[in-house]
Amino acid sequence: MLNSTQKSAAQTTHETAFDLSLVKDERIGDVLFLIASLIAIISTYQAEETIIIEELSQTPQPDRSARTIAASSWTFLIGSILIAYVAIVRYRETTATVPDASPLMLKGRWFTAIGDIVSVIGFGLSALGDQLKAHAASEGPTIAR
Repeated sequence: MLNSTQKSAAQTTHETAFDLSLVKDERIGDVLFLIASLIAIISTYQAEETIIIEELSQTPQPDRSARTIAASSWTFLIGSILIAYVAIVRYRETTATVPDASPLMLKGRWFTAIGDIVSVIGFGLSALGDQLKAHAASEGPTIAR
């Protein structure tokens, strides 16, 4: 049987591993945001190239940027889901394990979790919209960008 010191050390080790796991998940979300931003930059260059080529050659060009921005949007969505997950878990952990947590800290974690959930909804709608535009662009020339 474990005494209170051994229990405390085992519990601390578990909490540390859990906190490190959350930080790792958050880092993965941040890296996904970075990758999505780079893909979005590539998309703007593709859109610019399409416009310039159409202007110079006077012939319609396929819009490759629509598929690229859709990929960027889906990557943003995945990253935002990870970040929201971390915020929700941290809020729930704080309310469950820190009985003397200040109301201001709890409110701050709650607002962070709610904001991240709203962000997931926004990125989801954006990804869906960009995917629909990419599908429309693959069927033929677009009327407006």
